[in-house]
Amino acid sequence: MLSQAHSRRRLMLAAALALPMMTGLACRDLTSLQQSNPGSLSASSTYVPANAQLLLNGAIGDFECTFSRYVVGVGLFADELSDAIASTANFDFDRRTFTSSGPYGSQTCTSANQQPAIYTTLSTARGSADTLLAKLHDWTDAQMPPGVSRTKLIGQAAAYAGYSLTLLGEAMCSAAINVGPELTPAQLFAEAKTRFDSAVTAATAANDATTLSFATLGRARTLLDLGQPAAAGVDAAKIPAGFIVNMSTDAVNVRRENWVFVSINNGNWSTIDPSFRGLTISGAPDPRVAVTNTNKAGTTQGTVIWTADKYPALATVMPIARYAEAQLIIADAKLAANDVPGAVAAINAARATHPGLSSYDATGQTAAQVLTQLVEERRRELFLEGHRLGDLRRYKLPILPAAGTPYTLASGVYDQQSCFPLPDVERINNPNINKP
Repeated sequence: MLSQAHSRRRLMLAAALALPMMTGLACRDLTSLQQSNPGSLSASSTYVPANAQLLLNGAIGDFECTFSRYVVGVGLFADELSDAIASTANFDFDRRTFTSSGPYGSQTCTSANQQPAIYTTLSTARGSADTLLAKLHDWTDAQMPPGVSRTKLIGQAAAYAGYSLTLLGEAMCSAAINVGPELTPAQLFAEAKTRFDSAVTAATAANDATTLSFATLGRARTLLDLGQPAAAGVDAAKIPAGFIVNMSTDAVNVRRENWVFVSINNGNWSTIDPSFRGLTISGAPDPRVAVTNTNKAGTTQGTVIWTADKYPALATVMPIARYAEAQLIIADAKLAANDVPGAVAAINAARATHPGLSSYDATGQTAAQVLTQLVEERRRELFLEGHRLGDLRRYKLPILPAAGTPYTLASGVYDQQSCFPLPDVERINNPNINKP
């Protein structure tokens, strides 16, 4: 747990790393800091056009580090993972009994503990991308190193800033940008859409097909969060078959490890929740949610470690956005338009990405029944990819076990929390947010 002084310094750095909200706060970025340590890098010599590609790589690295931990954190909070370690802080994730001083708010990507970092790391990733985005708009094409397209980098930086904001909106009860006012999830999604709009424009101009699809799918996800399924469906329909953007990983750098594997296989801190064990489809095991019982006990009495087959190693890549997700967004849009056959076709297009998976037959089913199936399809298709908590909130689904149910791994009961509270690291140090 960070001290208040340490927390204050970290928050001020996060502010310095951050571009203002598109609604017009004054610019504060890393290049405005005076560096007093002669052994440290000079901000004024780091944020220069010659380093544009390296700065983008760093911003992407910040996002990928937080994304891997985010998947674990929301998996524990929702119903994809269960706690397997005798730790009060981990019980809070699993039991949904967070306090605003919890480690989810203050831990970093390099914190050596088993509690997934959420708020500070997402804010840092957003700030890194936004700061670079501001500098790229200040620089000119002529200042770029040979072979580096400023417009392409703008598209990429804006896309990763958009994803950081979308994840903040899906997980947090509220958040702030650049020591600004407390923002609702809807306001965070609106900020994300602004970044995605910029990314789509730049990627189109740069003829960058990968970033164009990445940003377009991110915008579709955000539009769905904003309650605009028709617009989301239009964007999702633009995603080509086979499209995928993965988080790059390796087994050496702790920032780039697959944190699901770390949490379950290496640390024995988590296990697959019972609700995701033994799932079948047409009487056969469902390959989308394949799990394995290791018969190894966790350190919390009565827990057994079940692993996720989709992440078998430290360096297994993790998908951030892919075609099947786009098809399920299309299914949502079709149902909103009362086009049940169109929704079923989209569900089956997502299933078809898994060879041998049977098709969904909705003969005689109502739109409400197909929606129930769509929610289940998303639960399985997007298993441990960072979508489940957002889905529970968007569809207003109960998080099980229900609030008040006795918590069997420790004392207490399951709480009714459905989002991460704004953490003390933000509330205490941000002068524009009301104090408790």
